[in-house]
Amino acid sequence: MVLGWVMIMVVASSASAESTHLMRWADIHGDRIVFTYEDDLWIASTAGGDARRITNHPGGERYAKFSPDGSKIAFTASYDGGRDVSVMDARGGIPQRLTYHPSNDRVLGWHPSGDRVLFRSRRIYPVNAEQVYLVSTAGGMPERLPVPRAGLASFSDDGAAIAYNRISREDRTWKRYQGGMAQDIWVARLGTDDFQRITQWTGTDNYPMWDD
Repeated sequence: MVLGWVMIMVVASSASAESTHLMRWADIHGDRIVFTYEDDLWIASTAGGDARRITNHPGGERYAKFSPDGSKIAFTASYDGGRDVSVMDARGGIPQRLTYHPSNDRVLGWHPSGDRVLFRSRRIYPVNAEQVYLVSTAGGMPERLPVPRAGLASFSDDGAAIAYNRISREDRTWKRYQGGMAQDIWVARLGTDDFQRITQWTGTDNYPMWDD
């Protein structure tokens, strides 16, 4: 009787494992979703069906973001030991590397113009804080945005402002945390000295996005 119960539990566990997948860091544009699975990028339809792998490098690809027109995908790639910004055609193809720096670069999104990628990095303060940068899809040196400290960030549609977190703590598993590392959302009007905190909750507010 005990043996039979153990066998049933093993079969149930195996079936559950086969149907479970760890798909992470998804982004959506129109009827397409890009996400990371097995450290590669995949494309799937919002209507369901099979997903198609669009990268197969031994290094990892993550944090993929569609360009505003959906024609390109920017992502963080671990191809040469570090984590740098790369961009590729949304239909697949050979990635183009855009950044070359020892610090890790995490893709956050795009400038509304679609010709520059937004990312964060600890280039100036390698221990205590990150800052946000733009790098052109045509190559060249990244441009640091005039925000003293920022982690997750998102551009307004006109490119005149960004909503952002000053603290990067979104990947930590601190449930119900309300201490000094709790994240709030700020808005910076670029080209001015207008920086405003727009959330006041004692807990965590993160992943800022714009609506209209």
